[in-house]
Amino acid sequence: MHGDWYWYMSGASALIAGVLVVSGVVAVSTGRVLPWQRRQILRPELWGYSSMLVGTGLLLMTWESSDTFDGTPPLDGAVWFTGLLLMIAGGWFQELSTRQPLDA
Repeated sequence: MHGDWYWYMSGASALIAGVLVVSGVVAVSTGRVLPWQRRQILRPELWGYSSMLVGTGLLLMTWESSDTFDGTPPLDGAVWFTGLLLMIAGGWFQELSTRQPLDA
């Protein structure tokens, strides 16, 4: 049903999502972020959790678009919407990770 380019784009999307999740795990466990983000990220642990949320949401949306749930539209839409909500929440937490904590 899908052409070759669809699978290339899905693979690239899954690779990017995997890198996001791995960088989030590293940030949560060690407190380190990517070198070009060190100046702007003030709370690396929060950034790590947000990166994992964005990566998981992207993986869900990529998985959903592969016709896994063919024939079950409610489940198809629920998985897509869950991925979207995870990405929005992750984006919000990434924004918060660049701000000073309130108790500081």
